[in-house]
Order: sequence, then structure tokens, then C-alpha cells
Amino acid sequence: MACLLVSRRDLLRAAGAAPLAAWCGAVRAQQRRPQTQALLVGVATALHDSGFALHIRRAIARDTGLAVDTTPGPSERMLALLEQGEVDVAITHAPQAEEALLRQGLVHDRRFVASNRFLLAGPMERPAAPVKGRKAPPPRDPLGLAGGADVAAALVRLAQAGNQGQALFVAPAERTGARAKERSLWQAAGLEPQGPWYQRAVGGMAETLAQANERGAYVLVDRGVWLTSRQRDRLGVVVEGDARLADFYHAMRSFRVNHPAGKLFLDWLTGPTGRRAVALAPGGYSATMPRG
Repeated sequence: MACLLVSRRDLLRAAGAAPLAAWCGAVRAQQRRPQTQALLVGVATALHDSGFALHIRRAIARDTGLAVDTTPGPSERMLALLEQGEVDVAITHAPQAEEALLRQGLVHDRRFVASNRFLLAGPMERPAAPVKGRKAPPPRDPLGLAGGADVAAALVRLAQAGNQGQALFVAPAERTGARAKERSLWQAAGLEPQGPWYQRAVGGMAETLAQANERGAYVLVDRGVWLTSRQRDRLGVVVEGDARLADFYHAMRSFRVNHPAGKLFLDWLTGPTGRRAVALAPGGYSATMPRG
């Protein structure tokens, strides 16, 4: 067993800080992935696709000189890598999965980083060219949902139309924060979506949006990706503003590895300088937790 190869002094020092089994796991993780100069941060695909992650990497390098590498993926996948010690820090938007790992003592130092919100977007019918001197009417979605603020009611109408062959919905990929949010919204609507109209996306948030755009389908999309994407010309915002569409990002550290820059990164990211960087990031993220 790898843990038995460490010195007695190191073992005694670690015993006061963490359970033996957890510390042995940390030793094995260190042997599996030696620390490099750069801090390895796993980020939700939405943060990568919106440009948020690159912005933060550049900002902290400019402010502190700290080298950070980011690897994108579904939130639940990033949390699994964090628990295994394959990344030093993770920034995700899957609150239930994050809290479950915290309760088990598998991650620590969880901190709020940013908030945004999801949008329900859908196909838009573009009006014919207006008569000269008259203002063109705004685009309208085929189901007449645009302008609503009740996402559950919109999903009920969407499912009815889908079952009648009048609408498509592209669901986020598994293990993503968007997928977890989407499931909770269908539950709020009292529905279990199924049928040919309910189609699963492949890839991250930007790819999900692009697939919905190509198919002329409705989609739940992170606002940060929506604002920065160029692959949404056939779609428009249908529902926004519902409190249930709130989206929260948290950062946390792994127990299995202890990169010396991990705490520095979180201190910077959640401190005054980091919060300013978050507020200036592409995608319209907020560095403050909304009230209510």
C-alpha cells in the first residue's frame, strides 16, 4: 500500500488534519498526478464556452503572476475529477452534487464565485418585409411563448406541442449543470418529457445551443453562452426572469491534492480584485449572490 511508504513523522503530522483513509488517498493522488507549476482548475463547459474561464486565467496571471490551466467539462464530471484529485480546484454549477460531496467530506473550501441565469430560447418566425413607412413587427415564436416569465407553464405548453408534432426540444447533455437545472424545471412543471420531440444534445453548452439552432428547437441555455454565441441566428429568448432560472457557480478544492496555490486562487477569486474580474468577464456574470 502506497500510504505505508511515507515516513512515521509525516503520518503523525497528517493524522491530526484528516482521517487516515482520506490522507492515504491524497498520497496516492499525488503519486498519480505530480504537482506542476500551474494550478489545474476544472470548469463547467458554460464557463469555457462563454470566455469566462480564459478571462479569469488572464486576470489572475496579470494580478498575481499565478499560472492557471483550465480544463472544461460537464459539472458532475469536473466534481468527480476533483474528488479523485485529478484537478486541484473545480468551478461548477451543480449545487446538489457539490453539497453531496461536501457532506461526505470529499471536497472542501466551497465558495460562491458568480451568478447568472438560464434562459429558455426557441425558434423565431421572422416577419415579412414591412410596408414602407411602417414599423416591422417583432419576431415571434410559433407557440406564442415569448415574453413569458413562468418557465414551468412554458414547458407544459411546449410538451403539449411536442406531443402533437409541433415543437422540438434539445435537452442538455448528461452530467452538466444545465441538465440538472432542466430536470428540476420539468419536475416543477409536473412532467416527465419523452417522445421524438425531446432530443438529447451531444457536447457542452455551446454545442447544445448550436444543435438547437440547427434544428429550430427550444433549448435551456446558460445566459453567458447565449450572449457570446454566434450560433443562434434562428433562435430568440422566449422566457427569462423566473427565479427558478437562477444559476450559481461555486469553486472548491480537493482533499486529495493540496497544490500550494489552491487557496491563493480562491482567495483572489472571491476577494475584491477577483470579484471585479468576474464582473468584467464576458457573458454578463455577477460577482454577488442575488437576494431571495
